[in-house]
Amino acid sequence: MRLAHVSDLHFGHHDPAVSATLAADLGAQAPDLVVASGDFTQRGTASEFQMAREFLDSVAVPVFAVPGNHDLGRNPVRRFLDPYGLYRRYIAPEIEPFLELDRPGAAVAFAGLNTTRRALADRDWSNGSINRRQLERLETTFQHASADAVRVVVAHHPLMQPAQSTLKPTLAARRSALALDAFARLGVRLVLSGHFHLSFVRKYDPNSVRDGIPRGPRRAADAPVLVCQASSTISDRLRGDANAYNVIDIRDGVIDIRVREWHEGEWQTREEAEVAV
Repeated sequence: MRLAHVSDLHFGHHDPAVSATLAADLGAQAPDLVVASGDFTQRGTASEFQMAREFLDSVAVPVFAVPGNHDLGRNPVRRFLDPYGLYRRYIAPEIEPFLELDRPGAAVAFAGLNTTRRALADRDWSNGSINRRQLERLETTFQHASADAVRVVVAHHPLMQPAQSTLKPTLAARRSALALDAFARLGVRLVLSGHFHLSFVRKYDPNSVRDGIPRGPRRAADAPVLVCQASSTISDRLRGDANAYNVIDIRDGVIDIRVREWHEGEWQTREEAEVAV
């Protein structure tokens, strides 16, 4: 099974030259599913959501999506009374969807985890959070998955920080350690997220030291939970990483990740990682 993982499109603050070519490049990769991990818009306006909807309609395969913090918008009334109204209207009716796909070589069960909040105790409401009730619901959700399905969680906010230093301070979602421990217990093998506008892969093992996988050609023997981040795919709000998305193949017990990067006016494959499921 092949996935295309895009994130942080930020329509309204996007690069038109990059966005104009994305659907064609996605199509050339022939994915079975496009996974979009939030921030479809910059300000959460109806016009930006309309642009996002037109892009999704141009993609010829199904899309599995979760909202990002920008998708709640800046209008204070709508943010508190109906924060996901426009998202549900233009993107998807569910903010924590579930989907199972069965393809030759792999059955994969996808569960969305909403890490956005209309308000937080700190002043930065762009940060993410996870609560215990969500993890309990996730456990119930995965009970509907086939026993041999590869389990994948999709969230907007990262659950692990990059191993390298960053241009901007980064925070993992609140209770990310609790969530990762729950994922390991539930047999989750892959977590897809965005928000940092950085491409990186890390692996989480509750029984060993948290390990980072560096840039460049990468191969790991085992990763109980593989945490895969996508850069901003088409936004011009870059943080030291080029526009990029991930192409992920899951087959015969192996997860293979390629980064497709916008470089010198075209999409190119930058790096690859292969990890045993």
